Amino acid sequence: MKNIWQDLRYGMRMLVKSPVFTVVAVLALAVGIGANTAIFSVVQTVILRPLPFKAQENLFVMWKQDAAANTDFVELSYPEYTDWRSQSQVFEDLAAMPTTVYGYGYILTGQGEPLQIESARVSANFFSLLGASPALGRAFTEEEDKPGGSPVVMLNDRFWRSRFNADPNIIGKLITLNGTGYQVIGVMPPVFDFPKGADVWTPLATNQRLVSNRAAVFLQAIGRLKPGATAEQAHNELNLIVKRVAQQHPETRAEGQGVVIMPLADHIFGNARPALQLLLIATGLLLLIACANVANLLLARATTRGKEMAVRAALGASHRRLVQQSLTESLLLAVIGGGLGLFLAYWLVIILVRVAPVDIPRMDEVYISLQVLLFTVFVTLLTTILFGLAPALMISRSSLNESLREGDIKVSGERHGGRLRQGLIIAEVAITLVLLIGAGLLFRSFMLLRQDRLGFDPQNVLTMQMSPQGAKYAQADRRREFFALLLEQIRAQPGVVAAGAVLIRPLEGPIGWDMPYMTEGQSLDDVKRNPIPNYEVVTPQYFRAMGIPLSKGRDFTEQDTTEAQPVVIVSEAMAHRLFPPGVDPLAQRLKLDPSDPEVPWRSIVGVVSDARYRSLGDQRLDVYVPYRQSPVPMKYLTIRTSSDPAASAAVVRRVLAGLDADQAVTSVMTGEQLVSRAIARPRFNMLLLDVLALIGVTLALIGIYGIVSYIFTQRTREIGIRIALGAQTRDVLKLIVGQGMRLVLLGIGAGLIIAIAFAIAFAGPIASLLYNTSTTDPMIFIGVSLLLAVVALLACLIPTRKVARLDPMTVLRHE
Repeated sequence: MKNIWQDLRYGMRMLVKSPVFTVVAVLALAVGIGANTAIFSVVQTVILRPLPFKAQENLFVMWKQDAAANTDFVELSYPEYTDWRSQSQVFEDLAAMPTTVYGYGYILTGQGEPLQIESARVSANFFSLLGASPALGRAFTEEEDKPGGSPVVMLNDRFWRSRFNADPNIIGKLITLNGTGYQVIGVMPPVFDFPKGADVWTPLATNQRLVSNRAAVFLQAIGRLKPGATAEQAHNELNLIVKRVAQQHPETRAEGQGVVIMPLADHIFGNARPALQLLLIATGLLLLIACANVANLLLARATTRGKEMAVRAALGASHRRLVQQSLTESLLLAVIGGGLGLFLAYWLVIILVRVAPVDIPRMDEVYISLQVLLFTVFVTLLTTILFGLAPALMISRSSLNESLREGDIKVSGERHGGRLRQGLIIAEVAITLVLLIGAGLLFRSFMLLRQDRLGFDPQNVLTMQMSPQGAKYAQADRRREFFALLLEQIRAQPGVVAAGAVLIRPLEGPIGWDMPYMTEGQSLDDVKRNPIPNYEVVTPQYFRAMGIPLSKGRDFTEQDTTEAQPVVIVSEAMAHRLFPPGVDPLAQRLKLDPSDPEVPWRSIVGVVSDARYRSLGDQRLDVYVPYRQSPVPMKYLTIRTSSDPAASAAVVRRVLAGLDADQAVTSVMTGEQLVSRAIARPRFNMLLLDVLALIGVTLALIGIYGIVSYIFTQRTREIGIRIALGAQTRDVLKLIVGQGMRLVLLGIGAGLIIAIAFAIAFAGPIASLLYNTSTTDPMIFIGVSLLLAVVALLACLIPTRKVARLDPMTVLRHE
């Protein structure tokens, strides 16, 4: 203990005596440790922390896909879900949940201003299957989940606290949803927020038409495997059930469809899991760069301290004692860097939570936990070993007695530390290149995504969710008249250029309304091979309000009613897909939902630009029908203004209150906010990795600068002799810079090999984060390598700027 205390005091004095060295080393470590701690905090909360479900590894989510129609996501109807549940032998049980909670909620009244809330309509066994129990009250019963069952509701903890002030006596009370009294029977605990975004849960099978209608598809199944059963067995069994059901009900046209089965955790996290894992790897690489940098600094310092170590050895210090002293100084640096890094991580977590996309699960719950503190301690100790081992090894292998000889100090240091320092620089450059390539791939992908055609003009556009609820709007005619009157009054407001309504607004998310179609001359078998387009119900002026150009034909009018000829407007991509060049789409007809013989043929009256409805990267065919010819309710208003669109939200609320005070708007967003939300996650991933890569490059350049400075210092006498013998400045520069660039090029070569191997080994997860970009894009690999080489060349040139001013006589006289 006495020796340790002496080493600590001596090490602290040495750090204080070298303030520049200490500050650079501590900052490098603080950045590396802080970034690792912050990202690990996010990974630990979002991914590693167990979900609030019992034995989550046995829970799987299922839907269908149709390879013939090139459709990866086909929802289930309620009858199909019950078929799966009754016939499956692999699952303990199956429950049903909606594919989305948005747009299918209620209007809450009687609790202040009317409020649009979101609802998840789930089967009665949903909570018991997940192993989740209410914090207050109880869950649904089988009797409540049947047509004619009692109207009951369960509340999300967040909604209960914000709207009902966490009333502990809420159980048994009635709340008014869509004009109907619902009895509150339960409140879920704070950790339960599934499906995400639901304010309330209500029973699923309360509507007789929904229970018996195989054409109403809007569900996913969630199942718990029996002990010993595998996902592969479940997949095979459900595929057989799908084929059997398709044969029993040919009217559903489900023949050829297959099942997709996914672990519940993967379904919840989506591509947030590979993105965060990639960022965690990136911060680990950054920490390695920081450690290599500090190791280089320590090696250079150890070389200059060669005589000191020799004197201590001559006075009786053993090699073990000298190595212990070196590791103690490394530990001091690591502890100081770790403490500063923890402070930095605290602020980084706050920044990450604020700038992260809202759709990353549990991001708002991230904090520096005990596990994270233990992780920081582990990383601090690991860094001590990583950067403290190199100088310690150099000391242990040095012939310290040689260092006592006059003039041999530098030679000894060079011999024992040179190779280590050069190896560390090569490793630094290689790791930096891997980081830069990852950042380059994400940057290119993001730019391609941003440059992709939206199909609409987001400038001066305001959108909002507004779906009339309640018994008085149960009939389609009443909803149509309400929208007609509402839009007429909005259009009359100052500053409003156009106003319309649509089933689902652009860039709303991956879930939409799919609609199979048939062209004249096609058979029902041909229909199976048609790509399923995105289906939208719109009002007149919708295209003008969203800035979707009409390239052919006309817009819908108020005269396109159920009594008029059925009409349809298609997107440009769909027109090109359906009809060969020279065939006028306006002279053609389509049948939507051709499995129903009662569905009429629709004349194509217009062609509009392709718009992105599901996501920026999801280009689909689009079909539009007029709202007066469809019973499907619209859910979003779209308004184009001549000035700031956000200011029009209050106008719409005022107009709506004058028409029906029990209705509400929610999810108010401008067109630019829609686009910003759509790119939020790829932008978040890109920015984080770009920042990490920039820090890595900075550290690597400092390391390159340091090694070239060291080479220049070690060879000063040699350079003086060369100049005295007639060597030109360019020759000396070529000698010194060439030595540094050889290390850089070796590092770039190693980095390319590592990056290619990484891209091949993790092609799937990396590809899920990219858009129209290959994981081994040669342009990125070559471009980033050249960029790093050029920047490294500058770092090599800076330390040699004194060559032109070097006086060989002064150098030789000094030596």
